[in-house]
Amino acid sequence: MQEQRLHFVQQQRLNLSPQLMQSIKLMAMPFADLRDRIIEEAEKNPALEIVSDPFDDGSRMAGSGMPSYDGPDVFAPSAPGGDDESDEHQNFIEGALHRSATLQEHLLSQLGELRLSGPLRSLCELVVQNLDRDGFHVVNPEELPGADDSALLSAALHTVRRLEPAGCASSGYHESLVMQARMLAHGPLSADPLLAHTVDILENHFELLEKGRPDALVKALSKKREAGFTLDLDEAEGVYEIIRSLDPFPGRAFDNTPESWVVPDVIVKRTEDEYSVVINDEEIPVIGISPFFLELDDKKSLSPETSKGARDFAHESVKEAQWFMHTITRRNLTILKLARALVVFQRDFFSHGPAHIVPLRMKDIAEEIGMHEATISRAANGKYLQCEWGLFELKYFFSNQVGAAPPGPSSVSEGNGGRFSKQGVKETIREIIAGSKETLSDQKITEQLALRGINIARRTVAKYRGELTIGSSFDR
Repeated sequence: MQEQRLHFVQQQRLNLSPQLMQSIKLMAMPFADLRDRIIEEAEKNPALEIVSDPFDDGSRMAGSGMPSYDGPDVFAPSAPGGDDESDEHQNFIEGALHRSATLQEHLLSQLGELRLSGPLRSLCELVVQNLDRDGFHVVNPEELPGADDSALLSAALHTVRRLEPAGCASSGYHESLVMQARMLAHGPLSADPLLAHTVDILENHFELLEKGRPDALVKALSKKREAGFTLDLDEAEGVYEIIRSLDPFPGRAFDNTPESWVVPDVIVKRTEDEYSVVINDEEIPVIGISPFFLELDDKKSLSPETSKGARDFAHESVKEAQWFMHTITRRNLTILKLARALVVFQRDFFSHGPAHIVPLRMKDIAEEIGMHEATISRAANGKYLQCEWGLFELKYFFSNQVGAAPPGPSSVSEGNGGRFSKQGVKETIREIIAGSKETLSDQKITEQLALRGINIARRTVAKYRGELTIGSSFDR
């Protein structure tokens, strides 16, 4: 017989009220989403009114988010007998609704025209779906379902690589260039010896192309006995001409990622040696509480006919509206305090530019303005600051210390004790590359940084250069 027992367990739980959840969400919300959230709350809560809206000035059609149009009515039906106008109308509609095919759609449409076996077609489709925006493998194709058959996988890769654009289904830009050069070498111009030399150089002597100069390639090949051939200057220029005709990132021609507009949440203005920080609220609706609901919530002004249910509804609506307005104010004040503290800590950046940004932790800002580090993180995430040097995400100003060197006259920023932030080093690399008349290798960039007191490894320079989306010396 089973025996029932009663056990008492003591637990600690943190329950977040709806108001606190709303406060957290609004704090993390970027500028673009804040406007939509305010309009949504005003539609949901009748006690909350939009007093003024910068977009509600006739520049938009009533009841929609579409801009108004004062030109001819291109959507109106054409007059009877107007065949030319009807054709123009049809062309306009088709053009307006046209959407460019993605890389996957473009490749799959070509696969559909090929006569392939079922297993081969399925694996080819998996290979296509495994490509990123550049046309390269996301995961190793050997890890795809059904790729355990090496012969079938080889056939699938060969099939996809024959499609347009050439160079897709490769592991990176190096393999993509080799594949494209091979296709040229086996095409109508296969008799051209320069194509064979180009394939050989790309496959076995890729590092010789780093300097990007034909004369350097001739000199380097002459020193490599294992190359098996030499080039004169005209032939080397021909090799470079062939390589320039190749596309290292073939999939990007089909990248349909929509452009996103970034609006600053806070603006820093400079007047002589002083800085002013203001919240960008020009595009945010001004909200207030409905006088009608305030009157309903005021017990002294209520008439005897007003029901208790109406009074309770008005009271709750006004209370929620007041809390929402308070949360918006608190959000803006937190961002304002954060931006002001950043101006103080990163004064060299605002005075001299991005190369002078110093290491900074969120903990330092949190202690300075008396807030929790998690609040600073939410306030910085997705928010942008506009200043004379450009538009920057607030998280940009928080960076770890790298390349520490003893303080000395070679420091980038005087008085920083040899401390360099990751962002500052990256901007210094950008300046070195932009200011050099010759194409610098990563090793030479490392040496240039050392002269400025920044001691980091060459592989770190390559990593930072990649994060700056700056190509190698060969690509440049």
